[in-house]
Amino acid sequence: METYYRPSGKFSPTSFILFIGLCLTAFPLLGLIYAYAIWYIPFIYINFLIAGGFGFLVGWLINFLVVGKGKVRNTPLAIGLGLLGGLTALYFHWAVWVDLVINAGESYGNSRIGVTTSNINAFEVFNLAAQPGVLFSLIGEINEFGTWGIRTSSVSGTFLSVIWVLELLIVVGIATLIPIGGAQKPFCEIENQWFTEQQLTPFNLIENAQKLVEDIAKMNETAFDNLGKISNLEQDHSVFTLYTSGKNQNYLSIENKVAEVNKKGETEFKIDEFVSYILINDSLKEKLLLK
Repeated sequence: METYYRPSGKFSPTSFILFIGLCLTAFPLLGLIYAYAIWYIPFIYINFLIAGGFGFLVGWLINFLVVGKGKVRNTPLAIGLGLLGGLTALYFHWAVWVDLVINAGESYGNSRIGVTTSNINAFEVFNLAAQPGVLFSLIGEINEFGTWGIRTSSVSGTFLSVIWVLELLIVVGIATLIPIGGAQKPFCEIENQWFTEQQLTPFNLIENAQKLVEDIAKMNETAFDNLGKISNLEQDHSVFTLYTSGKNQNYLSIENKVAEVNKKGETEFKIDEFVSYILINDSLKEKLLLK
């Protein structure tokens, strides 16, 4: 038996049905919400954060429904689904956003900040989404003149294109990364279900990570002897995630979390997952749970 878990590469045909369902329901809705959000929030930095949230929701839905319920254990397929899902959601966003530009009304504000009222026409949005040639032609025209500015300068042309490319990379990148992680989690082929995932109570920081990994790989009964629980989560600690199945198979992932204080005086953690999905036997599992 291999020391580390490796996905089988299999998937259920149901995953494609679930993905199409998302493309026809959730992604258009998320695209609508995202378009309105960035239209009425005139702060470019906040808009990038919103783009990240948009990508996260798309990726989370793909991971939870398509990968999780569709039992996708195929990394290339997960990458493809994430890419296509992110692009699909972004495409619907563009259809809504372009229609907001078409129906733009009165502008309010001053030379530094302002908003333009607008609302979509559902029939127009449907037509734009159904005609990609027309949609991209309008996007090109909007790019030439721009619809917003920074201070007194209109943002258009190459500069606006760069912003749009960054937006695409953020949305599609996050939407792709999340399903990849989901597809690589342990899956029991015999039971045809995902392993049960359990995050254990935090332990002390692992000072010698390499030795611990070597001991686990050798099924050394003393591998966890130096572990001790901690009560203060603001200090350095380690997090163990145990994966178990009904067929007496167990895998373990471990990460160190090193506390750092940022410029605002807040505690942040530098995370190092030094081992992922390493096989452990029942004896080691019981010793770990007793800790």
